[in-house]
Amino acid sequence: MAMTPDFEQLLTRFLDGTLSPEEVPFFLESGNKPANQEVLRQVLMEKLQGKAYTGLSNPADIHQLFAQMMERAQPVIIPLSRYQRYRRWGSVAAAVVLITAGTAFFRWQQHHRKTPAPAPIVAAVKNTVTPGGNKAMLTLSNGTTILLDSAANGTLAMQGSTSVVKLTNGQLSYQGNGVATAGELLYNTMSTPRGGQYQVTLPDGTRVWLNASSSISYPTAFPGRERKVTVKGEAYFEVAHNAQQPFKVVVNGVAVDVLGTHFNVNGYGDEAATRITLLEGSVKISKGLTSAMLKPGQQALVAGNDNIQFNNGVEVEEAVAWKNGLFWFNGVDLPGIMRQLSRWYDIEVEYEGAIPQRHFTGHVFRDLSLTEVLKILELSHVHFRLEGRKLIVTP
Repeated sequence: MAMTPDFEQLLTRFLDGTLSPEEVPFFLESGNKPANQEVLRQVLMEKLQGKAYTGLSNPADIHQLFAQMMERAQPVIIPLSRYQRYRRWGSVAAAVVLITAGTAFFRWQQHHRKTPAPAPIVAAVKNTVTPGGNKAMLTLSNGTTILLDSAANGTLAMQGSTSVVKLTNGQLSYQGNGVATAGELLYNTMSTPRGGQYQVTLPDGTRVWLNASSSISYPTAFPGRERKVTVKGEAYFEVAHNAQQPFKVVVNGVAVDVLGTHFNVNGYGDEAATRITLLEGSVKISKGLTSAMLKPGQQALVAGNDNIQFNNGVEVEEAVAWKNGLFWFNGVDLPGIMRQLSRWYDIEVEYEGAIPQRHFTGHVFRDLSLTEVLKILELSHVHFRLEGRKLIVTP
């Protein structure tokens, strides 16, 4: 009979991202034993290197923290390349992981606790920049603007025969018969600021998630032979099927034609190319005289020369991680990470000296404060100075 690894081995493999699915039950059981609290404290202190962390000196506090974390975590291990990642379910405590050069660093966060939490792991810091949230502005057909994050729930306006309704949890819905004549065709635009996101259900039932610093323009009813919307920035679509009325998204001059499918478009102006990632169904990508069909699991990249390139077998979860509350880095360089942080935290980024040559792989939750995210990055020897809403990357 094979021997069960001891707790120190299991904990080390958990922190290194190499814990196998078969070892998870032993790890959870062993971690809650009082006899292992000193091992837990020593290994955590060694891994975290004592960098700006407090609350880890008392073995009883360590054991309490671990027990409360595991009680809520229900971790699921998902193989990804040569690493294993940990995902959370809902708003439970979980591991936040940043992996670089094959080494994993973890931080745990308690969410929505009803009982007093133990001493925080990350020390309190000044000048904390909070994460983004559900913020957007709706521009009606007559030019009237409505701040959706401060508007009351319920009907906000009538656009022809369509009601514009604000639902709970950052959602907007268009409710009506979906019929309009050319004479009463009205357009609305929903736009998110830096540090904002929002969700809208269009008149045909198509659901759209809008990322930070993005916008979508659409009619309040879809007459004619197609359903056409225009996007700037990034959006995720779950298109309502209608074979008689194809759906078209236009982003940076790129047309995406679909019948009913799930896909993500990323057309930020500061990125090198427009990216369309298909999760389900099939879409046709067109730019100028060039067109191509996209299959599930493929990503199309369209640059300024109108050429369409394909990435096969992409991590589709990476493309939509923002919608699911995650930053997902897969070999991303530091400027690429900074572009994402600047949009979500509404900050300006400057570099002091040469840009550190680092590439990062891993997950970080988007509901962390900017300071907490930076502390994770600092474990990979990247340094920062925060002055108001200006983040300065230093050597």
